[in-house]
Amino acid sequence: MTYTHLVPKRSKSSIHFHFRSKIPKDLISYFNETKQFQISLNNVRNRETLLVSLRLKSIVQQLYSDIRSGMKNLTLEDIKEILRIEVRKSILYSHQVSEETNKHSESGFIKGLEYILDLEKKLQQKVNNDLGGYRKEIDVKLEGILQSLDIQVEKGSVDFKKLRNRFIDLYLLRTSWMRELISLSRIPSFKNTGRSDDDFRREVDEKLNMNLFPELVGQTQSQVQQVTVNQEVHTDQEVSSLSKHQSTSISVGIDKFVGEKSNITNKSVWEIRHTLDLLIQEFGDISLGKLNREMCVKFKDDLQKLPKNRTKLPQYRDLDFHELVKLNVVEKDRISRTTVNNNLGYVSSFMKWCVINGYVDINFFEGMRLKKLIRVRDERDRFEEKELKQIFQKQNYIEFTEVEKQKYEYYWCPLISLFSGMRLNEICSLYLDNIIQVKGNHREKRWCFNILEEPDRPDKHLKTLSSRRIVPIHDILIDLNFLEFVELLKQRHKNRQRLFQELKLSEGSYIRNVSRFFNRRYLTKLGLKTERKTFHSLRHTVIDHLKQQGIDVSFINELVGHSSGNIDLDRYGKGYNSDILYNKCVKKILYQTSQNRGIDFMSLKIDWKKIITTRVW
Repeated sequence: MTYTHLVPKRSKSSIHFHFRSKIPKDLISYFNETKQFQISLNNVRNRETLLVSLRLKSIVQQLYSDIRSGMKNLTLEDIKEILRIEVRKSILYSHQVSEETNKHSESGFIKGLEYILDLEKKLQQKVNNDLGGYRKEIDVKLEGILQSLDIQVEKGSVDFKKLRNRFIDLYLLRTSWMRELISLSRIPSFKNTGRSDDDFRREVDEKLNMNLFPELVGQTQSQVQQVTVNQEVHTDQEVSSLSKHQSTSISVGIDKFVGEKSNITNKSVWEIRHTLDLLIQEFGDISLGKLNREMCVKFKDDLQKLPKNRTKLPQYRDLDFHELVKLNVVEKDRISRTTVNNNLGYVSSFMKWCVINGYVDINFFEGMRLKKLIRVRDERDRFEEKELKQIFQKQNYIEFTEVEKQKYEYYWCPLISLFSGMRLNEICSLYLDNIIQVKGNHREKRWCFNILEEPDRPDKHLKTLSSRRIVPIHDILIDLNFLEFVELLKQRHKNRQRLFQELKLSEGSYIRNVSRFFNRRYLTKLGLKTERKTFHSLRHTVIDHLKQQGIDVSFINELVGHSSGNIDLDRYGKGYNSDILYNKCVKKILYQTSQNRGIDFMSLKIDWKKIITTRVW
């Protein structure tokens, strides 16, 4: 995930964060051509910066929305002060917790805050969606009126939205007056009152003070026609039609769909929402019932035109869906067929849910996935043994991993992956207390990596629920003094929390620097870089290595965090005992064909005490 709103600021001795907000394009002129602004999060504890920044992002987006609709008239300094107040509130509460002046625990506060933020977001989204559907209907009518009067107002501009806001007031007033008229018309004494539409128009001029109907000045009620009850009946029918099931907006449907998915990770939720939001960007927040086959085919075609890394590269980051499609980037720079299929899969699942719940009649995205050109197993190549020898040859590895410069992550991450099959982000996001001793079948305890998501650590997330597991630490890693390395870190720096504290969060993970080092620099220097050989190939190497030894696939799946593919096994029972997993799987990772031929990993052994104690913290 990209956290463009959270900006790290480094000084000589520390790092602190700023909250950044990019001003939407339609409001840049409103703020005198200012494109973005920042406020300091200096005194917010590092663990809480992400939560605080997400809260500020929610607030500022609502303020932008209020400005667009004409509900608020705020300067940039007004917005900053609102956000600073929120920051001060967060800091105050944090201090209460740390000084034990509050009866609630810090973790409880964070969990509670996350829950409240989620509820608040859903409530705000519901309100916005309810208004959104009505505004779409109003926009059509308003555009028709403006066109009939030959008035040109850019749709989406602040002026148009202010006009729409007044028009909604007008429409609501008319509906209210009509209902009053119907109600009173049932009273015999009211039949001869002679009230009409012009009475309504006069009331509008009076209440809104807009002088919309100057021609009515001086006219009497007897000079105008009385409105009929039939007109109001028609209006009520229009209003009621908006509440039919299939008139539910796409955004409301998405909220309900995602809200029911309690069994997926936060990262998966974000990926699903990110993809489904493309539907809204393509078609607008229209009613689900208005989707048809032609629209969905167009979405599929446009999806294939999106560029790679559109959320990362600066030339794409601020462009919307239509703007990206119009760029017509060359095929080699577009997203892969796999990414297209993943996105179509999310959309198809959503539409299937919509069919089941009566929001649409047909899942138009069923069967739309692109045919794969290669097998899944062929998307990444494993490393051959001769290549592993080259990668982990002492002269190459010690020099390029820069261990003497305390590049601990460059040294350890490839080794841990090669002897565990762990994903790169699982390794990079390890905390020191994730390295634990687990009791096996015998009395002694075995050292393991504890791979899990933790509510009080929002930077930690897993790819799938199957990823949650215990991974025994391989003997080779222990022989390379990994445990000594961990203990020295704890002793040397008491406040250190993460194993690789030097890695910084970027786009929701810590992998960026290690991935660039291994894929772009190291493999390229060794002449091993290909499109299908990356850091992830180490994980494929482990899996294939164990398969070729005839290891039961259930043990391999448990080790690397794959689903077993058996619903009953996944649903019932716990994972394998650490001793079983070690004996059946981990200790079989050998990377040698004979005693005389193999990889000399012991040549990579480092005097960690010397390296760590000489570091200037």
